[in-house]
Amino acid sequence: MPVLPSGLKVAIYKDHILPPDKNWFKAPENHFWYWTPAPENPPPFKPSDVWEATPATAPIPKTREEMKQYIRVVISLPDGKMYWEGDFMTDFPFFRELSDEDIAAWKTWTEREDVGDFLDHGIAQCVEQYIANQQAQGFVVSTVRDGEVDYAEKEIVPPDAGFKRQ
Repeated sequence: MPVLPSGLKVAIYKDHILPPDKNWFKAPENHFWYWTPAPENPPPFKPSDVWEATPATAPIPKTREEMKQYIRVVISLPDGKMYWEGDFMTDFPFFRELSDEDIAAWKTWTEREDVGDFLDHGIAQCVEQYIANQQAQGFVVSTVRDGEVDYAEKEIVPPDAGFKRQ
């Protein structure tokens, strides 16, 4: 996590890319799933904001540059917590002003090999998710026992198998 000359601490984040899971919906050919802000609640976000996400698909990135458009830039608060204003690596800084020194330091940091490795891992994660996703059934269900939904036993089943859809 770089600390820019102004003292601003930033980090990059990719946990909004869904993990490989067959208990989800198929994406189009060579696409992956990720969470994006719901259209009715777009960025920028403040640290106190609660925002809803919606799933979206996109083509699997082929290069580090393409992957950057799916990597979020998060901001560190004084208490060490992080939040996302809405910026991605490709457009940072979009929702805030930075000095020329901060921008230069950010660009230098993004060219480091460990950042490149992070981007490569993101591409591999998208590919892995796509491969697993090819076996997806298209809906998520859970068992109902004594009128209570049992979230611990999620499984994929045909719609007519006596399970309740979520």
